[in-house]
Amino acid sequence: MDCNNILVRNLYKKFDSFVLDNISFKIPKGRIVGFIGENGAGKSTTINLILNEIKKDGGEIQVFGTDHTKYSVKEDIGVVFDECNFHDVFTADNIEKILSRVYKSWDSTLYHQYMERFKLPHNKQLGSFSKGMKMKLSIICAMAHRPKLLILDEATTGLDPVVRDEILDLFLEFIQNEEHSVFFSSHITSDIQKIADYVILIHKGRIIFEE
Repeated sequence: MDCNNILVRNLYKKFDSFVLDNISFKIPKGRIVGFIGENGAGKSTTINLILNEIKKDGGEIQVFGTDHTKYSVKEDIGVVFDECNFHDVFTADNIEKILSRVYKSWDSTLYHQYMERFKLPHNKQLGSFSKGMKMKLSIICAMAHRPKLLILDEATTGLDPVVRDEILDLFLEFIQNEEHSVFFSSHITSDIQKIADYVILIHKGRIIFEE
């Protein structure tokens, strides 16, 4: 049985002004892995390659022990980027109706439990939400279809410390299920230090430290 939710081997991607240079790493089950590096180091490129949003030029990516291009793996992944991707005219209830049709395993009860926990309004347009409220909603949406893997790209950037701590606590709860993993990209090293079991440091497209 595979003990990793992500396995990356010799991943290579060349752009005009940047090369992701044959990087390899793994994300074990039951662990939070922090992915740190300066802006432009290759963090977002790596995440987009794992999600098959951009095509790799070489190497191998496995998610849940299978090729990352298989559509079925996406059902078990929750993804959060540094900006909320929902239009400002939507309400949380609008979004819930949309996502419940997208994900077979969508759990409306869990969604509403998280909404109550974070005291988010159901019927206000997102345009009236603060950045912290929008990020909480994005994370709720990523978790309400009960994924096995959370991938977070700078999800705590620009949030006040209280909101960041609330979100970090949620990630720690998530991995109490030992089948779950969190892959957490950030340049806020204090957040990584608080919750990560392992740390990967990327610099100019190369992994230079892993512990």
